[in-house]
Amino acid sequence: MNKIKHTLLIAACVALASQFNLSYFVKGFIITLSVVLLPIFLYNYGELNPVIVGFATGIVSPLFRGVIVYLGNRDINLTFELVGPDVFFYFTYGIVFYVTYYRAMKKDITRFVLSALACDFFSNIVEMSIRTRVADMSLTIIKDLIIIASVRAFIVIGIVISVKHYRSFLIKEEHESRYRKLMLLTSGFKSEIYFMNKNITQIEDVMKKSYNAYKTIFEGNYPKEIKDISLDIAKDVHEIKKDYIRIIKGLEAISKDKIDYSKMNINDIVNILETDIKEYILANNLDISVVFNVRTDFYIENHFYLMSIINNLINNSIESIGKRKKGVLRLTIYETGRDYIFEVKDNGRGIKKSDLDYIYNPGFSTKFDETTGNIERGIGLSLVSDLTRDTFDGEITVSSQINKGTTFRISIPKDIFEGE
Repeated sequence: MNKIKHTLLIAACVALASQFNLSYFVKGFIITLSVVLLPIFLYNYGELNPVIVGFATGIVSPLFRGVIVYLGNRDINLTFELVGPDVFFYFTYGIVFYVTYYRAMKKDITRFVLSALACDFFSNIVEMSIRTRVADMSLTIIKDLIIIASVRAFIVIGIVISVKHYRSFLIKEEHESRYRKLMLLTSGFKSEIYFMNKNITQIEDVMKKSYNAYKTIFEGNYPKEIKDISLDIAKDVHEIKKDYIRIIKGLEAISKDKIDYSKMNINDIVNILETDIKEYILANNLDISVVFNVRTDFYIENHFYLMSIINNLINNSIESIGKRKKGVLRLTIYETGRDYIFEVKDNGRGIKKSDLDYIYNPGFSTKFDETTGNIERGIGLSLVSDLTRDTFDGEITVSSQINKGTTFRISIPKDIFEGE
């Protein structure tokens, strides 16, 4: 059914394009845009049989042109004389294309050009022979038909190559977009695994406390029901821990199989983040200017963790600026004697002095949605702090003023990256 639709669509488009024409040689013979479109359609719809397309076009296009011509002269015989040979042009075109290109084992752009040239020339020869009844065919006409066929083939190949390059460009853009999203998604994925691993220690502490509580109750003079409940709690915590560890191992196995651990340049990391952040700002109609300045150059293996650190700080700044006018977000990366410095600065609402001692605590958050009543998880800055200190042996500092902005500054020893 799709092939029939596409065939009829091609025939209709060619019929419309045939109205853009130039009369030449003899009465009724015209040079049309349709002969440029037809080979392009046949090339792009390679699954269609060109003979069928040629025959369908040879009926639809002359019929359409015939109606227009008849409305102009009101003479059915003259109309048939002018339009009838068009049928054989399209029939011939479909057959020649079938023989020279469609059936070929090896299809490349060179063969396509030669095929378009042959189709154009031989179809015109057939049409012209019918119009002139062969007798009036001259060498000059044949030479001109070769030139016309060559020019149209040149136009066709130019359009085909342009379309191919445009498609390649779109595919490249799509792949780059998917790669950026994959990198950011993986960065968040790795960070969540890190956070879950960290929570294992807390779960173990709860398990030990629950078991010690059970021992105390078991050895004391307590009712059996309380002893049973305390034992069930200890068992449940133990099962939760086992399930939690099983989930983490499964996620880590996926991460090892699917994630690329090759080193990545800091400029590439920043480019990915910058593109994503600008798209987010544009999509949310925020008045925030982004200035990313990388003054050094190095490679890093744990790039997912570093990306997570920078991304969390940037998102924190964007949330701090919010809907304010003329927001400015700056990321600056440079090096000192022994350290690489990562500085994220904004002119947002700032952080209260009383909150500065708690911003790295898990669960701490000042972000409250008044419409839904939801509060943020509060693990962003906690994760940033943990990754900075535990993974990169670095330090993080913050300075902030209410309604003036906040600056986070992370320093990581160079030998951490060089050692990798």
